[in-house]
Amino acid sequence: MDDIELAKFQQVASGIIDSHAHLIKEFYGADRELIIQRMGQLNVRQIINPAVDLKSSAELLELTQQHSNIFIGVGLHPHQASEWDERAGEFMRAHMTQAKVVAVGECGLDFFYNNSPAEKQILAFQEQLKIARQFDKPVIIHCRDAWEEMLAILAKDGNGMRGVLHCFTGDEKIVERLQCLSGFDAYISFSGIVTFTKATAVQAAAKAVDKNKLLVETDCPFLAPQAVRGQRNEPAYVWYVAEKLAQLRGETLAEIASSCSVNAKRLFSLPV
Repeated sequence: MDDIELAKFQQVASGIIDSHAHLIKEFYGADRELIIQRMGQLNVRQIINPAVDLKSSAELLELTQQHSNIFIGVGLHPHQASEWDERAGEFMRAHMTQAKVVAVGECGLDFFYNNSPAEKQILAFQEQLKIARQFDKPVIIHCRDAWEEMLAILAKDGNGMRGVLHCFTGDEKIVERLQCLSGFDAYISFSGIVTFTKATAVQAAAKAVDKNKLLVETDCPFLAPQAVRGQRNEPAYVWYVAEKLAQLRGETLAEIASSCSVNAKRLFSLPV
């Protein structure tokens, strides 16, 4: 980022929250602390760092102890859904009362890759919804090529619950259906995908989301925004996502950053 961009982002009073990042050593190695420092310099105030498997939870918890502005989710990604068993449920329940664990997830359905059988994914997701309900935690949801199944599960099992459809790749119609769910309080988060030139359906969806349900994320180290495409993604780049949303929705960068930050704090019960 050049000096003009740095100044622009640093001057936004609210700062911004990266609602979904994967700051683990596997992806960042010895650079991780530098990435976290840069995040602070670029006015990224807090991040949510969800687990994708249970064995990574220890590393994520250690990171939260080192940095007051990093919070985590504990869950099992649909790619690893075949690992779900009674012990996995016990493990998750044992971690839900820790202060820095603010969500269940990342969990959900991914019928594009099908790294785990569909029936295993559905079972693991439904069981994690039960844990979220038990501990009154939001759910961080991954959904790819499984919208009908996802909507049916949320309509049936999500009553009285809340969560975020992260890295949203649906269209306007999916946004409308999510926002019309009678019992599930659905937030929708956009990643660098919304900045891609050909992502017209996702861009149209971004215009349709209720202002009070909108989040931004990087999903780093993946999906670097168009301005830095090809590079390893990092939390500081969440500003590029916010800029694109501001452009699409006819709002200022400061308005997007403020509303998305307020929404993230509400959803995840983050400290002010």
